[in-house]
This record gives sequence, structure tokens and C-alpha cells, in this order.
Amino acid sequence: MSTVLITGARAPIALDLARSFTAAGHMAHLADTTRPWSVRLSRMPRAQQHEFAPPRFAFPKFASDLADLVQRLNPALIVPTCEEVFYVAEAAAQHGFADRVLAPSTNLLRSLHSKVEFARLARACGVDAPETRRVTSTEDLAAFGARASQLVFKPEFSRFASHALIRPEPEALEHLKPSLAAPWAVQDYMPGEEICIWSAARAGEVLAFCAYRPRWRLGRSASFYFETDRDPNLLRMAQAIAQATGASGQLSYDVIRGADGIIMPIECNPRGVSGLHLFDGSPRLAEALLGETAIQTPDADARHLGPAMWLLGAPQALLNGRLGVFRNDLARSRDALAGGAAGALLDAGRFALLGLGRGRSASGQSTEDIEWNGEPIR
Repeated sequence: MSTVLITGARAPIALDLARSFTAAGHMAHLADTTRPWSVRLSRMPRAQQHEFAPPRFAFPKFASDLADLVQRLNPALIVPTCEEVFYVAEAAAQHGFADRVLAPSTNLLRSLHSKVEFARLARACGVDAPETRRVTSTEDLAAFGARASQLVFKPEFSRFASHALIRPEPEALEHLKPSLAAPWAVQDYMPGEEICIWSAARAGEVLAFCAYRPRWRLGRSASFYFETDRDPNLLRMAQAIAQATGASGQLSYDVIRGADGIIMPIECNPRGVSGLHLFDGSPRLAEALLGETAIQTPDADARHLGPAMWLLGAPQALLNGRLGVFRNDLARSRDALAGGAAGALLDAGRFALLGLGRGRSASGQSTEDIEWNGEPIR
């Protein structure tokens, strides 16, 4: 039996991963800057729940906390789930346990997270990607005003499609203030269907993989209904980038599938994403992440987050005349949070209330103390 440490316990997928490792006969521990309600109300023993300092605001203390935890638990594998991955990787490099972390090297992490550098990296791996440029001043930005309707504008380091402007009117660019400290990416707009991918690789070999359509979501933000897509071209794209970079870690992508079937990644998130719910906490996923089995993919066709479906999806369906689609989608799926909805709602409410008081969205507040926007980690 091995011990596994899962960081970013606030993420709903963290409990899924813990269930997976437990079902495979291993000891799973969860850690975060606080103990989320989802974890408190789970069946996970308190002794397997841990806290560390907020890495974005107190990195030296976080690194020390994590190093002490690693020394005490001696985990065979450390699996980050959220954006703390950047800080976990840096702390691991400084304290000598990088080989245990399911994450790319710190340099590769930056290239993957950058909307600009990732496009170049993908093309270097033989994968088509839209032309993407960095702008660091309003003067640079003004050059794209005349054809703004053919472009996408987003912060170079961002998440949840936050602040993204898709084919905007030129006037919308007047509010943007790119700088050297806060650069923006200007990307060619790619028409087609958006697909999300999660994969895990070790030394360039994909160990586990799932692709899904974000069928229900809030605007263009994170989805709460995940429909499996088994197009083999999606797996081939993930394999091409993993093999060319020799990466180890979780590699998640937002891609566009054009009418011609060509897959084109538009950005990468080098961490866990919601598609992990499609594995239903299967022990096969844990075995794959530990390198004990060949590539694993989920059996589920669809999964959803129950609270979000009712609180966000139902009003959408009512307003858009899609109640029939809503009912059918619920009937053919299963709630990934079954038994854990209360904790998830409490966590969501906490982030929403904190964000309200600080002028941030709930999703923005949920990453405030762990997000990384390209600045030096020290």
C-alpha cells in the first residue's frame, strides 16, 4: 500500500481522486490552505486532512509546510488538482521531492500556462494551434482594433475564460490596459466545437485520458455537465504534445474541433479539470496515475454536478426554452457529487460571499490564494 498526497482539496475532483486511490488499496491524504466543507463532511478521517499556508501570499511558509508534510507522510505520489500546482512544483524543486509530484518541470509549466507560449509550443510539437501574440501596451493593442471581430483577447495568464473577449467590437478594447507586468494574448478566432481534454503523462507517455463536451456551463466559464467525446484525434493530439515535450504531469486542454475534424488546441491548463469526474473514482484511474497499468479512459458517457445543474442549468433551460433537453440530459447522466452536494454548496457559498465583499466573482475568489499569473515565485 502506498501513500498519496492530493493538494487542492477544495476542488470537487480531489475527493474523486481520493476515492480512486482508496479503492485501489492506497492511503489518500488531502491538503489545502483550509479544510473545505466538502472534505469536512466526507468520510475522510481528520487525520488524513492537512493544511498549509496560502502559497500565493506566503510561499516560503507554504514550501516549508509542504516539505514537512512530505517528510512526515512519505508519499509515493503528490497530485495537485488546482493552480497550486505551480507552487507545489517550485517547492518540490527547492526541497528535493520533485520526482514525486505529478506535474511538469517549473519551466515547462510556465510555457503550458501561458496563452502565448503554449501556442508556439504546440506548433513545435507538430500540432496546429492558432496564431497568438503577446501585447504589453495599449499601443500594441490598438494595432488589432480594425480586425477585432476576427480575434480573441484574454490575459496571458488567466483561468475560467475570465476577462476573455471573443470577437469584440473595437470599442471594447478601450478598457484593456495590457502592460509588461500584466500582458494580454491576442489569438486568431477559430470557429468550431469546443472540447475539453484531461490527460496524465509520465516521461512523455499518456497514462490516462478523457475528453468531454462542456454541454452545460455558466457563460463561457467552467462547465457543470461533462459529456464524453471519444474522437480518437483528441487522444492523438494529447499524445503528440506529451511525447514531444517528454512531460510528466496532468495536461488539460481546451481545443476547437473544426468542421473538417481537425483538432486545434487554444490553451492548456497543466492541472486537473472536471473531466476527472467521468472516471467515477475508479481504482483503474489510480493504477494508471501510479504507472501500474496501460492507458485508462472513462466508461461513463456523461456526468454532472447536481447543485450547479439545478441552480444554474435549470434557469438557463427555462429562459432558453430548453427544459426538454435539460430533463433528457439529467436522465442520461449521474450526479458526480452524489452524497457530497451539501459540502460543495457550502464551499460555493463561502467563495461567493467572500468574493462579494472583495469585488470578485465566486470562481475568482476560489483561486485567490493559489492562482499564479506569471510573476516570480518567492
